[in-house]
Amino acid sequence: MLRKNELLEIKEILAEMKHEILKNLEERIKSNDISDQREIGDIFDDADLEQSREFNLLLSTREQQKLEQIESALSRMENGEYGYCEDCGENIPVGRLKAMPFAILCVKCKSERESLEGHTNLYLEEKG
Repeated sequence: MLRKNELLEIKEILAEMKHEILKNLEERIKSNDISDQREIGDIFDDADLEQSREFNLLLSTREQQKLEQIESALSRMENGEYGYCEDCGENIPVGRLKAMPFAILCVKCKSERESLEGHTNLYLEEKG
């Protein structure tokens, strides 16, 4: 069970992570607005710009997933469900939560899931 001060510390970590993601996203949006207003360049400039936009979309998807995980963690905190493993129900160690504040699994269950997913991927590769 997390102590109140540990919970507050982790909540601050989550808030800072959220702030950084939103700040980076805002900077990228501003950067894209400026690049859209540039004069028409040669084909290489267009290819570079398109590759950059695709990369930004990929990062945005990852950031969106991270934001969802952060919001979910904050919600679990409000509901008193934070810090418990989704699979076994045991407490997730404070050290893990400080390092990965949106963790939903203890280390043991996370390892078991990764092992199971690895076996599933190997099976699909062999079958395909």
